[in-house]
Amino acid sequence: MVLATSALKELRKHLSFTQLRFHCSKRLGRTFHVTTVTNSTGKAVVQYFSRQTDAKPYACGSFVRLSGDNSFLAGDCANWGLNTSSGLYKVDKWGHDVVPELYRYPAFISHLYHWSALPHPHRWECDDSVDGSTLSSGDFWNIYVR
Repeated sequence: MVLATSALKELRKHLSFTQLRFHCSKRLGRTFHVTTVTNSTGKAVVQYFSRQTDAKPYACGSFVRLSGDNSFLAGDCANWGLNTSSGLYKVDKWGHDVVPELYRYPAFISHLYHWSALPHPHRWECDDSVDGSTLSSGDFWNIYVR
């Protein structure tokens, strides 16, 4: 199941959450496990993914690594993202597309390390850039709100 950004926006009206937590793991790979921080930088991430703003938030300083995280992605936030207006990658920003989606590369370093939960075209990536054909029993992708 994938949660659309519009649904996250509606959920935020009812729950008024202030944090997002991303947790994925591949048995044959690494674990990405971070949560947004409870300051203005972390709040900007929640606002962006719940469509309260179109401004892509900065990655560095907006999250902390949680237990079990051994990802390269969380350790290199300065190289996250894409500036869609300039086409430049590695801009220290959350998100990939013009429309922010939690399942469509919310955190990524171009061509290296991605968070992706795209059922079609089978882009199940967790701190890698390998398509869904490498899935194993026990692999998971979760997003939590708090």
